Amino acid sequence: MKLLTAVVVSLLIVGGAAYAFRDRLAEVWTIGNPFTSGATGTAGPEGTATGAPLPRPMAETVDPRGEVNLDLRRQQLIGVRTAPVERSPASRTVRTVGVVRYDETRLADVNLKIGGWIRDLYVDYTGKAVRQGDPLFSIYSPDLLATMQEYLLALKTRDQMQASQVADAREYADRLVEAARRRIELWDLPADQMRALEESRQPQTNVTFRSPVTGYVIEKQVLKGMHVEPGQTLYRIADLSTVWLEADVYEQEMSVVRVGQAATVTLDAYPDDRVNGRVVYIYPFVEENTRTVKVRFQLPNRAGRLRPGMYANVALEAPLGMSTTIPANALLDSGSRQLVFVAEGGGYFRPRDVRVGQRLGERVQILDGLNEGEQVALGATFFLDSESQLRAAVQAFEPARGAAAPSDAGERLDITFRSQPDPPRMGDNTLEVSVRDASGQPVPDADVSVTFFMAAMPTMNMPAMRSEAKLPPAGGGVYRGAGQVMMAGRWDVTVTVTRGEQRLGSEQFSLVAK
Repeated sequence: MKLLTAVVVSLLIVGGAAYAFRDRLAEVWTIGNPFTSGATGTAGPEGTATGAPLPRPMAETVDPRGEVNLDLRRQQLIGVRTAPVERSPASRTVRTVGVVRYDETRLADVNLKIGGWIRDLYVDYTGKAVRQGDPLFSIYSPDLLATMQEYLLALKTRDQMQASQVADAREYADRLVEAARRRIELWDLPADQMRALEESRQPQTNVTFRSPVTGYVIEKQVLKGMHVEPGQTLYRIADLSTVWLEADVYEQEMSVVRVGQAATVTLDAYPDDRVNGRVVYIYPFVEENTRTVKVRFQLPNRAGRLRPGMYANVALEAPLGMSTTIPANALLDSGSRQLVFVAEGGGYFRPRDVRVGQRLGERVQILDGLNEGEQVALGATFFLDSESQLRAAVQAFEPARGAAAPSDAGERLDITFRSQPDPPRMGDNTLEVSVRDASGQPVPDADVSVTFFMAAMPTMNMPAMRSEAKLPPAGGGVYRGAGQVMMAGRWDVTVTVTRGEQRLGSEQFSLVAK
């Protein structure tokens, strides 16, 4: 029971402090503010609210803001500062992570165009480094052996026909030699093996095949003594002097990524090293699950330290050219609207909508709405925004200059308003309205409603609040009833008097609930 009592007391204290803070905030903004002083009603000696009309409550979908005026003392008190709008070369750094991959243009598949049996295996494990021209294996191939014998026979025939007096015979012998040689070449017999065959004039039962590239064996499918078929993959060799890095870039950052851009890459294995690469390809689709686009970078790897499968951190510098920028904390972004407060001198700050470009760390790129050299407010911008919305709400209620008082009856009513207690408290209060015509006579049998309105404060995550009470007649032009005030603070009050479908008149007042 004691614990429950302590919890309840704590909640009451916190709630009271919140209401006191709101009330104090309203008073601070009222003191010395030319937009609030003289624009609201004041309580008379008997609690009757009188004074200049106040604004009409606006629809909650409207998000207007008005000009704000703060003297130097108040600017210093709430921490308002200004900064110039700058125009200078700007760049954005896109950071992401990626994985090192093989350069697909530097992969080689080693296979044969003939069938046979592996005799000797010189590269006998995966991962072995080979250089172009190094022996890989030797093979015995009956088909290749038969073609060699045909070639040697053609050579012998050509030699014999050299002394012939028949030109067609010599030409035919030459064509036989060329055809047999061509068949051997199409089977990719190494050039040194071809020369040895021509010099020795003896067929070779074992033919050695060599590596076509320099690199590392990343796949081995051959064993000593194994029978191989034409087209069968025996080795895959990767040249790692250059590698790829594939990284995921969020789609909202793709507008600054271009093929050819330079990038700096670091790896967890070598945190002190920096590798310079460049963008060589951007994939033409978005990964739906991650909302990213794969970007391929090419990296030099002469030392062989970059190994496929490694994770790497990428920093991509994206120059934006000459850009107009402001400090990031000068921008108010509600999601659907972006604005800043422009300092116009003399303590005046005017809200202005802007079009935002890239976010550049502590600064923001502005595409439209500001000019170089203008001063924008930063610091307590959420206070400026709250005061700006309040000022716009007040202005919306003010009748046009020179316009007649609103009355469909063609005569002005004298409407007074008071509450009990005075000032009203949070919760239920007794509201009383007195209505008299221009001659001072009570207006009976009317419909009287009282509307309480408090403007929204988005920067403080507070929506607009509104409540309405209908007051029954109490006789003698007086209407009295209960009305609810939802929280402490400053409220705009509108009293509306109607009779049936006819609107007789209305009046606006301001009060601060405790």
